[in-house]
Amino acid sequence: MLLELSNDESRVLKDAVDSSLHTLLEEIAHADQREFKEALRQRYDRLAALQRRLEPVVESEQVYA
Repeated sequence: MLLELSNDESRVLKDAVDSSLHTLLEEIAHADQREFKEALRQRYDRLAALQRRLEPVVESEQVYA
């Protein structure tokens, strides 16, 4: 799948992912149930991978992400 984004949209998406990662770290730290904590970690890992993919796009100001 190819997603076409403007430079501004790419930056907004990266900011949203960054914010979500920060929030997830706090939720993981406070989670008590093992299954819930693992689900949060899996979500964190997926978002972190997306963040890594967005980083060069935002830095180079390409149109595609």
